[in-house]
Amino acid sequence: MEKRTQIWNSGGGTQSSAIAALIVMGEIEAPDLAVIVDTGREKSTTWEYLDRWVIPALKNVGVTLHRVAKEEYATVDVFGGKDKDTLLIPAYTNQSGEIGKLHTYCSGEWKRDVVRRWATKEHNVKAVDNWIGFSIDEIGRAVRTQKAVKSQGKWRTRFPLIDRGMNRGNCVALVKKIGWPPPPRSSCWMCPNQQMTEWRDVKRDPRDWPKVIEFEKMIQIRDPNAWLTSQAVPIEQADFDDVNEVLFGRDSGGCESGNCFI
Repeated sequence: MEKRTQIWNSGGGTQSSAIAALIVMGEIEAPDLAVIVDTGREKSTTWEYLDRWVIPALKNVGVTLHRVAKEEYATVDVFGGKDKDTLLIPAYTNQSGEIGKLHTYCSGEWKRDVVRRWATKEHNVKAVDNWIGFSIDEIGRAVRTQKAVKSQGKWRTRFPLIDRGMNRGNCVALVKKIGWPPPPRSSCWMCPNQQMTEWRDVKRDPRDWPKVIEFEKMIQIRDPNAWLTSQAVPIEQADFDDVNEVLFGRDSGGCESGNCFI
């Protein structure tokens, strides 16, 4: 039987922290490789949590969580496509006069493909089982991921949490059991799929909020109809009250859990 390299793709959030806890506790066999992609835009709170709790605990059981810089392996950044002018993030647009949502290309370009290039170039992998942190709350996404063309052949997917019947609540309980605090939600600080509560957290963080403002201005140089929220106003003027929540975000397939690796 063909030996497949086991690669754990960490997203840095709750489900990924639960997988880390399972590894540390010896409940699942350690992967051959563990990796998290640094997109250059991950929230500061994610790195704080990983550096304080997850990375040292993994190191104690002989597992290195490789932090791979997107810039080293990605072929595009914010704009791409055939014309190199397609905005790759799921921004909101009012180009038609109504508010719509752009497709999500950043996750594949910045994370999935980066991990695959890194694993191939640096570790010469031939056949891979990618561990993704979907829990049983996300069975639908897991099924779609396994059926995707890019999840066939050399690159297959595995879901350690689903294999153990774990939901998100179980993940939080497990992380607490091992003595870690609940992880902050992981995502890029400028991700349009964030919920209002997450935007409020970003706005309170002086490390990330100024970068959000500059990022939106930057993308609007090339696409003046692109916005980071459905309110289609400069981000510093947006109202992040819960009443402004929309279904374009996580409820319609945003960046929950390991979704960035689909």
